[in-house]
Amino acid sequence: MPRSANKVSRKLRTDAAKRLDRPFLGESLPLERIWRRILERRLRAKLGAKVSLSITDNTHTMISFLRRRGEFRVRLHHMFLAAPEPIVSALASYLRGGDPDSSAVLDRFIHQNRVYIRRVSSAELRARVPIEPKGEVHQLQEIFDELNRRFFRGQVNASITYARVPKVSRPRQSIKLGSYSAESKVIRIHPALDQSWVPSYVVEWVVFHEMLHHLNPAVVKNGRRCVHTPEFNARERRFPMAHRARRWEQRNLDYLLRYKVRRS
Repeated sequence: MPRSANKVSRKLRTDAAKRLDRPFLGESLPLERIWRRILERRLRAKLGAKVSLSITDNTHTMISFLRRRGEFRVRLHHMFLAAPEPIVSALASYLRGGDPDSSAVLDRFIHQNRVYIRRVSSAELRARVPIEPKGEVHQLQEIFDELNRRFFRGQVNASITYARVPKVSRPRQSIKLGSYSAESKVIRIHPALDQSWVPSYVVEWVVFHEMLHHLNPAVVKNGRRCVHTPEFNARERRFPMAHRARRWEQRNLDYLLRYKVRRS
């Protein structure tokens, strides 16, 4: 790229950084509308399709989209407003098919620009999440408290709840039995585990796994985010029935995928 083009590119990014240092005000500012339309046109040119772009100030989801009747309805965090050409190309590739390479490029960009993500306290985020640890069979808070005492000396300061999952008419293709949000410090367990035929040691293993994420945060190596580090894996092996629980999950995955959300 010519030197002058590099200077222009750097100036665009610098100007955008200065603008993004202030709180995001969305479409109330004419400048925001102009940058959104420019990015919308850039994506439209690369995708060869109609694009409807919305800019957000989300704290968790940086990219989301829906493709309907040949139109891309895209929601992007405002950090993308002044994205350089390689990032816009990766965005278009990701929207078109979600290939791993473009996803990795976007992950690195988001990590490098995380300073523009609005900070929300863990307490505020946790207050937004309905905490429902009581189950019909397995009581999550009791399981959490016992594991915290036995394995972690009470060091895991997190909340635990059964996750709210959407109703589906067809069997699921995949299922996430547990998750941990470092931002809100909330562990979510899939309600498919709250069934009488699911052994308690399986639920305990899933909860134990998510508790480890609280104490072993993700690290970035060579531009890639790693959540299961060697240290994490070594600590997970401390759970006495980890191998048995993993084997049970593999043998019973089809039954878990057929779980139907109970009517409230």
